[in-house]
Amino acid sequence: MTAVIRSLADSLRRFGDDRLEALFVARPDLASPLPRGIGPLAARAGGATSARRALEALTLPELHLVEALAVLEDRSSPAQLAAAVSSDPATIAPALERLITLALVWGEDEMSLIRPLRDGLRTPAGLAAPSPEDPSAEESARRVERARRTHAEALEALTWGPATVTGTGRLAAELLDAGIVVADGEALHLPRPLHLALRDGRVRRSHAAQRPLPTGPDRTERIPGSRTAQAVERAFEALRLLGTVRGFDEDPPGVLRRGGLPQRDLRRMADRAGTPVISLATVLQSAWQAGLIGHDGQEWRPTRDWDSHRRLPAERRWAELVLAWARGHHLAAVVGTPDSSGAGRSLLSDLTRRDGVRTRRGSLLRVLRTSPSVDATEDSLAAALAWAFPLVPAEVIQEETSALLAEGEVLGVLDGGALSVLGQELVLALDEDVTSADDRLAAALEAAAPPPVQEVLLDADLTVVIPGRPAERLLVLLDWTEPVSRGGALTLRFTAASVRRALADGRDGEALLSLLAEVSRSPVPQSLTYLLRDEQRRHGRVQVSRATTVLTAEAEVLDLLQAAPEAAALGLHRLAPTVAVTLTDPGFALQTARLAGLSPQAVGADGKPVAEELTHALRGGPVEPDLVTIDGPELRVPAAEAVARLRAAEEGGADLSVTDRLLDAIARGEEIPLGIVDGRGGVVVKRALPLSLEGGRLRARDAAGDEEFTVLVHRVTLG
Repeated sequence: MTAVIRSLADSLRRFGDDRLEALFVARPDLASPLPRGIGPLAARAGGATSARRALEALTLPELHLVEALAVLEDRSSPAQLAAAVSSDPATIAPALERLITLALVWGEDEMSLIRPLRDGLRTPAGLAAPSPEDPSAEESARRVERARRTHAEALEALTWGPATVTGTGRLAAELLDAGIVVADGEALHLPRPLHLALRDGRVRRSHAAQRPLPTGPDRTERIPGSRTAQAVERAFEALRLLGTVRGFDEDPPGVLRRGGLPQRDLRRMADRAGTPVISLATVLQSAWQAGLIGHDGQEWRPTRDWDSHRRLPAERRWAELVLAWARGHHLAAVVGTPDSSGAGRSLLSDLTRRDGVRTRRGSLLRVLRTSPSVDATEDSLAAALAWAFPLVPAEVIQEETSALLAEGEVLGVLDGGALSVLGQELVLALDEDVTSADDRLAAALEAAAPPPVQEVLLDADLTVVIPGRPAERLLVLLDWTEPVSRGGALTLRFTAASVRRALADGRDGEALLSLLAEVSRSPVPQSLTYLLRDEQRRHGRVQVSRATTVLTAEAEVLDLLQAAPEAAALGLHRLAPTVAVTLTDPGFALQTARLAGLSPQAVGADGKPVAEELTHALRGGPVEPDLVTIDGPELRVPAAEAVARLRAAEEGGADLSVTDRLLDAIARGEEIPLGIVDGRGGVVVKRALPLSLEGGRLRARDAAGDEEFTVLVHRVTLG
């Protein structure tokens, strides 16, 4: 005969290893630290903080069942639960099993909701909180039956609405007299038993067991392959916009006092790049999350990671960019909109961060993959997202859905309301590690993109036409030219300003002429040769370099420093016998000079001594390097290993600490003798029932006086 399930701990003891692993994956906070047995695990799962976190991860049908259980009497049957949500036991079975796996509900023929949710959900499904003054269920039914004879229409409107209503007219007075509503200060509300009587004992009008699929017109393609071509074009356009970061060295945008990129600078850069603001914002936000740009408090600059990123093939650069977007915590589409304080949200700042947005973005991308032949409408996608995250406000759902459609199209992973061929691969990459995901996405773009062209067409008017996707070695032309037009072919023009800019960036004019002679179908125009060589002759009359720290000393002192092995890391460059420069920070240069046996002194720009807390060079990496982490706590060990350790502890393989023994007592609902250390070092022993353990505080009920008390755990001893 199967033992009766009397507690959450009994329910967890019936779990197989697979189900326990699923519990740890869904609620990783339960395994940090790993509990020393099923009892402590049950107590931790029934804690208020952990239960609230688990509640936020429920889908709509699961949330409806939790609300119904919070309203029904404890230990209600599955049939009663199904009736409360206007469904049947077979339909609610999958959601109910999921709640049992999440350790939020326990039981078999009699279902119980864990105490923190039963007590914490005070107004579930729009019902009022229970009150001692509420009428009985029988009296509520009689009042409703009488009132329906004269106010049927009003009661119909009140049935599935919220419990709190407003009104001061004749109808409100009549409903008050009939006992349908009661006064609550200046407002009125329906007592819970009356509200349930209006709903015929049901908590929810309907039960949406299945997630709504995206709906919209069927996708059509008049020219086969045109949609793939458009996705590829957008992907390479995103890389072109990413290339605008190179201009940060010459004309860096400023940094707002509270962080972020000024909106005027963003609009100016978008206008210069010939693209909408949302497109550039999406690319820059993704680049920031990938660690490619950063700031020193005054100006935005490319980071150290940018240099290595630029040397990668185009397909891999796009893969890193789109993966940073998909796994990031920010929304570029909200830039410029007001936040809760009324201030505008700035790009590249915490004002665009949204907790949980990565999880919801991934959910939307996955649901789009289920309907590849439909051009989904924004409203249908919002409905699908709201089903998966019912506790997220509707305005947030709508905002994030709109942002996904706009940002995804910029990067080439979305085509209207459908995934592109690149987006299909992105969904698969979301479940892979960073290296595998990069490989998958790069391979997808390489397979979808047409073969790169290796030749150009030069004209005497200083234009160059690349008839297709440029090969990697032709991308250097973008540094020397200004774009004229884009499309199936790329048209560029050499100008004096563009040539001067390239020379200032260290480009080699003779190498460019050699490249053009090799790849051009026609001879290099004489006018272009004259332009390049004239600008080369003018270039270099004034040489400008970058130095972070300047060192001045007698020539023989600098000779000693330069010869010291400790100074090799400085990379000193002598400008004169008594002057040297280095790209390292002043603080590092001071420490290195001391290690070399010298006594350096920090001075300011005017040569006067200053404190050594000088500014440091910009470091690479994102503001928050969280592209590999998931929302919330992570499992510190694999789920299978966590279950194995839990089983070993349950079988007596580990000694229980005071905390674990208290958690076990909470799970079993047993009274135990508690020793409490008083202020004088003595121990007062009392028999008590532990109720909860949160934040290092034990809440218990005295068995003798039936009074609750709270005590710090470190003051508790157990015999």
